[in-house]
Amino acid sequence: MRSNKYTLDRFDGEYAVFLKHPNETESLLVARDQIKVHLEEGDIVSITVLGDTYKIESHEKETMDQSDKIQSLLERLKNGNK
Repeated sequence: MRSNKYTLDRFDGEYAVFLKHPNETESLLVARDQIKVHLEEGDIVSITVLGDTYKIESHEKETMDQSDKIQSLLERLKNGNK
C-alpha cells in the first residue's frame, strides 16, 4: 500500500482531477463520492489506493506554504521583480 502526493487541479463533473505532486505531469481521476474530506482546488493531499477505493489525506500546512509561495511570486511579477 503506497501513498503518493497530489494537488487537486479541478473538479470536472462527477470527478476530481488530481495532478501528481510536485511535477504535475501525471493525473488521477477520483469519483467525487469517494472523497470523504473537504477539498478545494490547489489542496495538496496524499492518496493511497486501497483496491478500488482511495484513502485521501489533506496536507493543510503544505497547501498553505505552497499558496504563500505562489502569492509571493505573483506579487513579485506584478511589481516587476522588485
